[in-house]
Amino acid sequence: MAEKLGLVEARFIVDVMLEEAAKRGIKFAAAVVDYGGDLIHLSRMDGATALNARMSYNKAYTATKWQMDTKVLKTRLFDMSLGDERREITWFCDPLYTPVWGGIVLRAPDGRMLGALGESGGTYQQDEEIGQIAAQAFYAKFV
Repeated sequence: MAEKLGLVEARFIVDVMLEEAAKRGIKFAAAVVDYGGDLIHLSRMDGATALNARMSYNKAYTATKWQMDTKVLKTRLFDMSLGDERREITWFCDPLYTPVWGGIVLRAPDGRMLGALGESGGTYQQDEEIGQIAAQAFYAKFV
């Protein structure tokens, strides 16, 4: 049972994401951060861009700082359908905040946040799908 996210768990998660991206023919970057948003492991496939690498980290970082998946964060605060209730990300004074799909919080069985994963390279739906697959693989193996 995972009590923390270490290098073994982070490499496993990133490897799952890169394998899933390769199956789809997507050039991809994937990252895992600890509960404080600090990077544990990041890999970028050949052909993926430096922006993909930064976005994968930023999504994971954002998920930890807000303690929620970035898909939920985007809907809750930033979607156009919210009208006057939507917010600008600049209000929150952290240039790393990235409220787009793909930052997924990883939790221990007791609900404690262990960290998060993030990915970039596909459409927002592909990024989210691949991240969810990796999260489920993490839970199946370590939790």
